[in-house]
Amino acid sequence: MMYVLEGEVAERADEADKARAAAGCFVLLTNVPASGEMAHSGAEVLAAYKEQHGIERNFGFLKDPLIVNDLFLKRPDRIEALGFVLLVSLLAWSLMEHVMRSYLQRTDTDIIGWDKKRTRKPTTFMMTTKFKGLLVARIGEEWFLTAPFTKAQQQFVQAMGLSEEMILRKSAGSPPAQKLAGNGL
Repeated sequence: MMYVLEGEVAERADEADKARAAAGCFVLLTNVPASGEMAHSGAEVLAAYKEQHGIERNFGFLKDPLIVNDLFLKRPDRIEALGFVLLVSLLAWSLMEHVMRSYLQRTDTDIIGWDKKRTRKPTTFMMTTKFKGLLVARIGEEWFLTAPFTKAQQQFVQAMGLSEEMILRKSAGSPPAQKLAGNGL
């Protein structure tokens, strides 16, 4: 017995046009003037942007249609403010990664990464996922962890050059959060 399948390829023009339009969309925030002194064309700004691989790697999520399609800023000053906030966020994000990696290189150690595998190149995103579910309670003017840091959390805090006290903004003389967390707080 033999079966033969015959078919015909046909482009669905409306869906293909939508896909082409989405692929051709590129969001670029800048405060570089389009005319006058220090002016650059959109193509020049885009070329300069594409040379910044760290920005592309860390903020690639901004090009996700779910994010970009929900942004609507009409006034130039608001667009500039959003660009500034994103830039400062990227600087802080990159600084955290640099501090962690420098610490690990300086101490010749590694840290618990994805799937409990050891790594010498932790990312800031990796670090943020390790603190998911961490709860902090405030009693009066004091802040406490509801449970002790896990081993991975301790490693990331140490790699960042921080301490539990710095994170919780404790005043002098308050009891350690680790002891309070063990007492059911």
